Amino acid sequence: MKNYKAFIQHATQAVSVLRDMAELSVYDMAADDMALKTARKYSKLADVFFGSTDSPRLQRESVALAEERGLSMERLQMIDSHAQKLKKKRGAAWKLRAELIAHEGTYEEVNALGNQRVDEIVGDKPKEPGMRISRPKNGMVTMSITDTQRRITDFEKTLDAIETSSEPRSKALLEAFWKHIDGGGGVLKPEYRTVIAIGLDQSATIIRGEGDESIIGASDGTTMTGAEIVNLAVSGALGDKIYAGLFHPTAGPVNLYEARFASGKQRILAMAENLVCPWPDCKVPADRCQVHHLVAHKNGGQTNPSNLTTLCAYHNGVNDDGARARRREKSRGRMIRHRGQVKLVTPGRKLLGNTHDLSTMGAMDLI
Repeated sequence: MKNYKAFIQHATQAVSVLRDMAELSVYDMAADDMALKTARKYSKLADVFFGSTDSPRLQRESVALAEERGLSMERLQMIDSHAQKLKKKRGAAWKLRAELIAHEGTYEEVNALGNQRVDEIVGDKPKEPGMRISRPKNGMVTMSITDTQRRITDFEKTLDAIETSSEPRSKALLEAFWKHIDGGGGVLKPEYRTVIAIGLDQSATIIRGEGDESIIGASDGTTMTGAEIVNLAVSGALGDKIYAGLFHPTAGPVNLYEARFASGKQRILAMAENLVCPWPDCKVPADRCQVHHLVAHKNGGQTNPSNLTTLCAYHNGVNDDGARARRREKSRGRMIRHRGQVKLVTPGRKLLGNTHDLSTMGAMDLI
């Protein structure tokens, strides 16, 4: 481990390294067995932190703090990539750099905050609906479709209903697509079994018919407004059962209530808590996840709501329930419940959460 520790210690000297790079040409750095492309990237970053600027005070204070905290080159590059999106707004870039440098979180958490701040300041330019078909290459063509999340997700559910093969998902969806096209079918409109997480304050607003501005997360990986939920209810798309989940701020899911008894209520609670797989960086919606025991059943874990979560098939498989140690395999960490929230505890005992947009729209985040 001493070599790894030495590597980390060197990585925390990024500001000092950039200070030296500010006085070197990219060709000098390239002569030291560095790719010219990499040298140019570092040279630009050095110029940001040590060159002229419209915010000299913020620059000095931020550089000093970054050096004091021992931030890595990778983190500084990530922070600057967000700030560069604000360079047309005078002073905004260095304000964002200062905020992200001061933020005490993991790389992923700071990156998520950077994306959030840029969206707040610049706004997210919506994509235009349309279809694009690439030019043929080696006998293959790529087709991509951009449309509303609801239409695409409903179509994805249609394909899932057609194809149940064990092929990788991309191949299975392709086979289902052509079966559907050849059969002349449309888009299925099944009853909603997707879980929608709504806080009490939001539900009151929606019931009053004032939910146009309320953005609600769903376990199929999409969001919808309160008005859309009302329209789905009126059309009967939500089905004839209305579920109410009870969540404790630290214990997590407690129980599920409804007009009639429903099997699988633990799964529904788990989906309402985590609308996407809670493993860091995962984007699989809860609709396609498996129910996972935080404390493995074989290790005495009970099948009760607070001991359950949703994990995609892959992360359910790599989660360490103790068997890996017995097989002498490298651990990837395991999911636990920490202060009510489902987190990954890494082999190094660090707690990490998912930073996906929907990860902060589940039931536990509405308490």
